[in-house]
Amino acid sequence: MKKFNLKSKISNAVSKMSGYVPGEQPDSSGWIKLNTNEFPYPPSPKVVEAIAKEVGANGASLRLYPSPTSAKLREQVAKYYNLPKEYAFGANGSDDVLNLVIRAFADDKKSIATLDPSYSLYPVLAKIQGANFIKIPFKKNLEIDFEKVKNCKANVFFFTNPNAPTGFGFPIEVVEKIVSEFDGLVLVDEAYSPFASYSATSLVKKYPNLIVTGTSSKGWGLAGMRIGWAMANPEIIEVLDRVRDSYNLDRLAQVAGVAALSDKKYYAEKRKEILSERTKTEEFFDSLGWQYYKSSTNFIFFRPKRDGKSSAEIAKNLFEFLRSKKILLRYFASEKSVCDGIRLSIGTPAQMASFKKAVLKWSKGK
Repeated sequence: MKKFNLKSKISNAVSKMSGYVPGEQPDSSGWIKLNTNEFPYPPSPKVVEAIAKEVGANGASLRLYPSPTSAKLREQVAKYYNLPKEYAFGANGSDDVLNLVIRAFADDKKSIATLDPSYSLYPVLAKIQGANFIKIPFKKNLEIDFEKVKNCKANVFFFTNPNAPTGFGFPIEVVEKIVSEFDGLVLVDEAYSPFASYSATSLVKKYPNLIVTGTSSKGWGLAGMRIGWAMANPEIIEVLDRVRDSYNLDRLAQVAGVAALSDKKYYAEKRKEILSERTKTEEFFDSLGWQYYKSSTNFIFFRPKRDGKSSAEIAKNLFEFLRSKKILLRYFASEKSVCDGIRLSIGTPAQMASFKKAVLKWSKGK
């Protein structure tokens, strides 16, 4: 048989890159999982009912292709955000939208830019496309260097708001300043906006260069379903439709998304519980004298201390101690700007009590 050299067949861009590394997903039981910002409660009962109804008694509907445009989901997304349905797009998680935007609007001559730190998937997607990736560091205290953003000459600027991994939120005035001054597309990644008091969707009709993305993974308890969306000018939606998969959302995901977005009361109550637990956790960090970013999300980025000092080594030590107790948090060892801290997803009261108990043991050297 002729010898086959796979390496020589890989595209030039992919051969030079590493893939995105998601948060750990343990395959055994007994873990307290506070590392991937998942919703700590089950989704609305209406979601379960909608899925069961779609499957039916014998699952016959599953032999048929779903709506190629996710039409009902787009209508529900538009209704939820008070926009015309032509401004809505359905996707296989909001990561799908990010991928499609880079596929449609980036190449070796059209760059992508974002702030640093930010979502670590952005540079991976840019490299797959062979696009130059520009990181614009924050100033002190997470202040944005608007001049550098304005003059970076990228074709698309990704703005995660609230920010990941810090959880810090920027008011709509900041978003509008960026969108109004930037000579290119601005994608505002609002994965965590359900836990904030604002959304840039109110600006979509005003600015034709604005895309706002959302996901059911964080605020609706449907990370396992992979349902996302985007709001943008219909001309942008048309371009995204050109490059997406023909059937990018399955039948069950589509009905689940519609049901979730329809049940505002259930999710408002659960988010209230999450925000209450977030406040209690911030107060816990205050009692320890630990620094953290004031969060507008369902997670807190904090810097643990020992003997009054914080460092990457101390953060790693706490992360590993908690992991030995089967409590998972997210530690970004390879990210220089945040490797002295840890990201904690807000869980149920019982999960957070276990976390605090373990932290106190660590802080006392036990």
